Amino acid sequence: MSSQRPEIAVYVTGAGSISAVGWDPRSVLDGYRTPGTRIRPREQAGRLTPVGALSDSAERQLAAFLGERGRYADLDRTVHLATYAARQAANSAGWHVSGDAAVLVGSSRGATGLFERFHSDFLTNPDRKTAPLASPTTTLGNIANWVAQELHTEGPASEMSSTCSTSSYALGTGMAWLMSGLGKRAIVGGAEAPLTDFTIAQMRALRILAADAECEYPCRPCGADDGSRNTMVLGEGAGMLALEYLEANEVEWREDRQRNERGELPGSILARIAGAGFSVEAIETNTSVSDEGTALWRSMRQALSRAEVDTVDVIVTHTPGTALGDRSELNAIRRVFGSRTPVLTSNKWLIGHTLGASAALGIEYALNILRTQRWVEYPYPVPFTNTPCQVRTVLVNSVGFGGNAASVLLAR
Repeated sequence: MSSQRPEIAVYVTGAGSISAVGWDPRSVLDGYRTPGTRIRPREQAGRLTPVGALSDSAERQLAAFLGERGRYADLDRTVHLATYAARQAANSAGWHVSGDAAVLVGSSRGATGLFERFHSDFLTNPDRKTAPLASPTTTLGNIANWVAQELHTEGPASEMSSTCSTSSYALGTGMAWLMSGLGKRAIVGGAEAPLTDFTIAQMRALRILAADAECEYPCRPCGADDGSRNTMVLGEGAGMLALEYLEANEVEWREDRQRNERGELPGSILARIAGAGFSVEAIETNTSVSDEGTALWRSMRQALSRAEVDTVDVIVTHTPGTALGDRSELNAIRRVFGSRTPVLTSNKWLIGHTLGASAALGIEYALNILRTQRWVEYPYPVPFTNTPCQVRTVLVNSVGFGGNAASVLLAR
């Protein structure tokens, strides 16, 4: 395994999020240390449905943030979540002025709540009139544009969608932007607000949602009793990362400052992006995932090759709680690592599947693992055993509809 640090590399220097597990670094850390799932049942799309919704405390924090920004009131919830997390990430990175930062964020569903409302109003309006802002507030670029407005950036602002691997592809695009010399800083990530009746109805039509709303753990990645049941639960949230392209002397200066101050300061080095891999496979199933996990197998191999390593300590799996999705990823992991399977962990049983935001929230979870040397164990039986280890590298997987797979390797 190569341990040499490159002369210039891309580093994570800030992170921000809001989800069912928390709304700032302290609450998120506490959330991962508190036993039990944050998934709760509520009436949705005509029946009791388990969802990973924001807690009352998170809702209050979001409302306070929006209350200071009156013009955000008419925007979609995805924008609310994205701007909240992006502001937190920029502050974490110590970017008091963000003018030169690129904004590369995305979503799987986009402004689905607002779009559904505008469409419903249109169908029930006898004159078939709609609001003037119906189009600009529901375009796919809407989220990135408002994040750029929130951060007062003058650099590029672009939104993308690679379904559930969106955040990883945003990070990969941000890395390419920085490494090409087009900029030194970027905000990357994803936001999702899929807890709408129509979105949930779509997932029910695919027959991948958890059927039991009131069991102790409605979402059980890798834990279906016979490997044939689907237990996916939708969650809402946003995760944003501040990336910087730093030379070795600047990294050393920041590390010295962190040691001298005995704590994490704005702009601290949270992790180095040691490698990344991306792949897509042929669409042969409804969700474009093969039983062998071919795309994830390729993306993991690419990430390891680019980092010049042959193994990792921990994998934050994508495993959404679907029979095929979980089995596919476990098969791909065994194919890559053989008998040397790393520690496997997931946050989806805690917060649900946040679709386009899931990879960014998985990377934030990985940053906490690197920092605390602790991961969350599954509270139900799984077909593997985790062995304690010193964590220096964490691989974060993601894969979505369309067969888009991505693997991001973080180094301590």
